Amino acid sequence: MRFGVVLIAEDCSRNAWVTRCRRAEALGYDVIAVPDHLNLLAPFPTALLAAEATERPLIGTYVLNASFHRPALLARDVVTLDRLMDGRLELGLGTGYMRAEFEAAGLPFGAGARARTLERLVAELDRLLDRKRPPLMIGGHGDRVLALAARTAEIVSFTGAPYRPEYGRTALVDAATLLERVAHVRAESAGRAAPPELNVLSKATVLTRDRRAGLEGLRRYAPDLTTAQLLDVPTLFAGTPAQIAEQVRRDRERFGFTYVTVMDSAMEDFGEVIAHLR
Repeated sequence: MRFGVVLIAEDCSRNAWVTRCRRAEALGYDVIAVPDHLNLLAPFPTALLAAEATERPLIGTYVLNASFHRPALLARDVVTLDRLMDGRLELGLGTGYMRAEFEAAGLPFGAGARARTLERLVAELDRLLDRKRPPLMIGGHGDRVLALAARTAEIVSFTGAPYRPEYGRTALVDAATLLERVAHVRAESAGRAAPPELNVLSKATVLTRDRRAGLEGLRRYAPDLTTAQLLDVPTLFAGTPAQIAEQVRRDRERFGFTYVTVMDSAMEDFGEVIAHLR
């Protein structure tokens, strides 16, 4: 299995960022990824510095907002970044999900427009980069984006969290819905010579001896799920390191997830889980 962490560079000094990246490497993460949001430091400089600060992990983008990047310019940046990283880049793309960011950038937010932009970007990158393209991850939840990922990407990332207008943000789905999403990807990728690697993005990790109590504190991520459903989702972790490690193993068998990515806030706690899985 592989393990990644999305590190957040918000008002971060060079020394603080280098220290954070080296700590992720020491904890055993295989991929250090950077996000693409307007309130954070830019993804490409922070990714390059992460590569300079570390030796072993791949450096990923989780994920670039397709609407923020023009194909020819992104192709140039990807080639440059991968070359300066000595081939350690894992390129993650998605549609973006924060309406306020699209409004700030003067971009349309509709689901169809965002999906079409991602489709065009992937097609153009394949054309422009040909065999020079690094491994591609596409993350999402809807039919159209996951079908694109299943057909074109080396890695499909399941966010398990569609945008919910009633909340004005994303919210987690239950395990049954995520299983259906996995089935959709497997059907769409059936004709490929090699199936894509399946990744899951975990929103939070809580180390506790009381799983139910720990998950109750995470209810904001899935306000309409029951406690039993929260205990069953692969997108939240609560328990002792050994219990969470067992959950990761079960999720690998049940969903096919062989690559787990956690958020910055979970880096230390999930690091203890990694120690049980090596």
